[in-house]
Amino acid sequence: MYNMSIDYHNWGAIALLIMIGLNFLLLFQAKELLPYRKKMAFLTPTIAVVLASVLFTGTIMMAAKHLHFTLANIAMIVAGIVFIVLEAKRVKPLKHLKNLPHAIPLYRDYAKKILFAELFLILSISIWMWL
Repeated sequence: MYNMSIDYHNWGAIALLIMIGLNFLLLFQAKELLPYRKKMAFLTPTIAVVLASVLFTGTIMMAAKHLHFTLANIAMIVAGIVFIVLEAKRVKPLKHLKNLPHAIPLYRDYAKKILFAELFLILSISIWMWL
Protein backbone atom coordinates (compact mmCIF):
# COMPACT_ATOMS: atom_id res chain seq x y z
CA MET A 1 0.00 0.00 0.00
CA TYR A 2 2.89 2.34 0.78
CA ASN A 3 4.47 1.61 -2.62
CA MET A 4 1.17 2.34 -4.34
CA SER A 5 1.00 5.67 -2.52
CA ILE A 6 4.52 6.51 -3.68
CA ASP A 7 3.51 5.65 -7.26
CA TYR A 8 0.45 7.90 -7.07
CA HIS A 9 2.57 10.64 -5.55
CA ASN A 10 5.09 10.36 -8.39
CA TRP A 11 2.36 10.38 -11.02
CA GLY A 12 0.86 13.44 -9.37
CA ALA A 13 4.21 15.23 -9.56
CA ILE A 14 4.50 14.30 -13.25
CA ALA A 15 0.94 15.58 -13.83
CA LEU A 16 1.89 18.83 -12.11
CA LEU A 17 4.86 19.22 -14.46
CA ILE A 18 2.54 18.60 -17.42
CA MET A 19 0.11 21.22 -16.12
CA ILE A 20 2.93 23.76 -15.83
CA GLY A 21 3.94 22.95 -19.41
CA LEU A 22 0.35 23.41 -20.55
CA ASN A 23 0.29 26.73 -18.73
CA PHE A 24 3.41 27.83 -20.64
CA LEU A 25 1.84 26.76 -23.92
CA LEU A 26 -1.38 28.67 -23.30
CA LEU A 27 0.52 31.73 -22.06
CA PHE A 28 2.68 31.98 -25.16
CA GLN A 29 -0.25 31.35 -27.52
CA ALA A 30 -2.41 34.03 -25.90
CA LYS A 31 -3.11 37.01 -28.12
CA GLU A 32 -5.99 38.56 -26.18
CA LEU A 33 -6.83 38.64 -22.51
CA LEU A 34 -10.45 37.47 -22.49
CA PRO A 35 -9.94 34.11 -24.26
CA TYR A 36 -6.90 33.48 -22.07
CA ARG A 37 -8.95 34.24 -18.94
CA LYS A 38 -11.60 31.72 -20.02
CA LYS A 39 -8.98 29.01 -20.51
CA MET A 40 -7.42 29.83 -17.15
CA ALA A 41 -10.85 29.61 -15.49
CA PHE A 42 -10.76 25.92 -16.41
CA LEU A 43 -7.05 25.26 -15.94
CA THR A 44 -6.56 26.88 -12.53
CA PRO A 45 -8.95 24.55 -10.65
CA THR A 46 -7.43 21.61 -12.51
CA ILE A 47 -3.98 22.58 -11.28
CA ALA A 48 -5.38 22.92 -7.76
CA VAL A 49 -6.83 19.38 -7.93
CA VAL A 50 -3.54 17.93 -9.18
CA LEU A 51 -1.63 19.76 -6.45
CA ALA A 52 -4.14 18.57 -3.86
CA SER A 53 -3.64 14.98 -5.01
CA VAL A 54 0.13 15.34 -4.57
CA LEU A 55 -0.31 16.88 -1.12
CA PHE A 56 -2.87 14.25 -0.10
CA THR A 57 -0.73 11.30 -1.15
CA GLY A 58 2.22 12.90 0.63
CA THR A 59 0.11 13.18 3.77
CA ILE A 60 -0.90 9.52 3.50
CA MET A 61 2.74 8.49 3.17
CA MET A 62 3.71 10.59 6.19
CA ALA A 63 0.93 8.97 8.21
CA ALA A 64 2.19 5.56 7.12
CA LYS A 65 5.62 6.51 8.45
CA HIS A 66 4.01 7.45 11.79
CA LEU A 67 4.48 11.19 11.17
CA HIS A 68 8.27 11.08 11.29
CA PHE A 69 9.48 14.42 9.99
CA THR A 70 12.51 13.81 7.84
CA LEU A 71 14.38 16.44 5.86
CA ALA A 72 12.66 15.22 2.68
CA ASN A 73 9.19 15.54 4.26
CA ILE A 74 9.91 19.04 5.52
CA ALA A 75 11.28 20.07 2.12
CA MET A 76 8.14 18.78 0.38
CA ILE A 77 5.86 20.58 2.85
CA VAL A 78 7.73 23.83 2.26
CA ALA A 79 7.67 23.26 -1.52
CA GLY A 80 3.91 22.69 -1.40
CA ILE A 81 3.34 25.93 0.51
CA VAL A 82 5.64 27.89 -1.81
CA PHE A 83 3.86 26.43 -4.86
CA ILE A 84 0.46 27.48 -3.49
CA VAL A 85 1.71 31.02 -2.84
CA LEU A 86 3.31 31.29 -6.29
CA GLU A 87 0.16 30.03 -7.99
CA ALA A 88 -1.99 32.54 -6.09
CA LYS A 89 0.38 35.37 -7.07
CA ARG A 90 0.24 34.28 -10.71
CA VAL A 91 -3.55 34.05 -10.95
CA LYS A 92 -4.53 37.11 -8.89
CA PRO A 93 -3.61 39.80 -11.48
CA LEU A 94 -5.87 38.13 -14.07
CA LYS A 95 -8.92 39.37 -12.14
CA HIS A 96 -7.78 42.97 -12.17
CA LEU A 97 -6.34 43.35 -15.67
CA LYS A 98 -8.36 45.38 -18.11
CA ASN A 99 -8.80 44.13 -21.66
CA LEU A 100 -6.26 46.48 -23.21
CA PRO A 101 -3.87 45.64 -26.07
CA HIS A 102 -0.79 45.86 -23.83
CA ALA A 103 -2.28 43.81 -20.97
CA ILE A 104 -1.34 40.34 -22.20
CA PRO A 105 2.36 41.13 -22.92
CA LEU A 106 2.73 42.66 -19.45
CA TYR A 107 1.02 39.71 -17.82
CA ARG A 108 3.03 37.26 -19.94
CA ASP A 109 6.32 38.64 -18.60
CA TYR A 110 5.04 38.47 -15.02
CA ALA A 111 3.52 34.99 -15.31
CA LYS A 112 6.54 33.60 -17.15
CA LYS A 113 8.79 34.39 -14.18
CA ILE A 114 6.41 32.72 -11.75
CA LEU A 115 5.92 29.67 -13.97
CA PHE A 116 9.69 29.25 -14.28
CA ALA A 117 9.96 29.45 -10.48
CA GLU A 118 7.22 26.81 -10.13
CA LEU A 119 8.89 24.60 -12.73
CA PHE A 120 12.26 24.92 -10.99
CA LEU A 121 10.66 24.16 -7.62
CA ILE A 122 8.85 21.02 -8.80
CA LEU A 123 11.77 19.76 -10.89
CA SER A 124 14.32 20.29 -8.14
CA ILE A 125 12.28 18.56 -5.44
CA SER A 126 11.34 15.76 -7.87
CA ILE A 127 14.90 15.13 -8.98
CA TRP A 128 16.03 15.12 -5.36
CA MET A 129 13.39 12.55 -4.44
CA TRP A 130 13.79 10.38 -7.54
CA LEU A 131 17.58 10.08 -7.13
